[in-house]
Amino acid sequence: MPLPDGLDADAVEGVFVDLDGTVVHHAELLPTAIEAVAALQATGVPVVVATGRMFLSACRFANLLHAADQVICFQGALVGSRSTGEVLLHEQLEMEVAREIIATIVETGEHINVMTSDAFYVSEDNAEAQRYAQSARVPVNAVGDLVAWLDQSITKLVVSGEPERMDALRDLLVPQFGDRAFIAKSLPFYLEVAAPGVHKGVGCAFVADLLGLRQENCVSIGDGENDLELIDWAGFGIAVGGGHPELIERADWIAPSIDDDGVPRVLQAIAAARSQRL
Repeated sequence: MPLPDGLDADAVEGVFVDLDGTVVHHAELLPTAIEAVAALQATGVPVVVATGRMFLSACRFANLLHAADQVICFQGALVGSRSTGEVLLHEQLEMEVAREIIATIVETGEHINVMTSDAFYVSEDNAEAQRYAQSARVPVNAVGDLVAWLDQSITKLVVSGEPERMDALRDLLVPQFGDRAFIAKSLPFYLEVAAPGVHKGVGCAFVADLLGLRQENCVSIGDGENDLELIDWAGFGIAVGGGHPELIERADWIAPSIDDDGVPRVLQAIAAARSQRL
């Protein structure tokens, strides 16, 4: 695959990659992604996972990829070390705001997952809870009335359901809470709520500072609405073909779709270009 115009492989210092819809398809890692990440990192470029998934779930994929030790998860609300489990950054949604938002969502009848750094909680163990648990490969914790149960700040809320309902819920929540929370869809059937000012770009900036990477020499790759800030942050932002329309519009380049193994091919192309000059 030829590199896109404007991307200087020699100048690349770090690559920040989303998981779902990018290198994870139907909750399974693309087999070619492991080799592609290894090839790029062998040239001295760290590949950092940046995902909406919870920490434990994100680490599972980061471990399979042998990606950088720092993992950006929960849409950038948490950065942790996959080797030690240490939390390096954690921005939380205030308890009272979370309660208000949960109460509003409960009135719509939609299912809510309440996230902390290592677990998720639901009012009842139902099909939606099981769907998320199977995707994240973490256990379900049913606690009854979520508003009554909640007694601390949280990392994130995830509402799951049919895409059209998630669009409608986002349009309901943003006017009421958009100045007190970050609200965006990660996948068509997931609407996510985190602390205000939290997004993947924040996590990328934090990790770049830790690793001594210059923002203008970083590449980011994503596919969803929650990746807008991810690709805006990097010096060169790549959207996956078939991704969110606004992301496609704002990206510096469009990679082939996940069905065409787009992201592993991009990583291999950067690695190959760099290897020729090493």
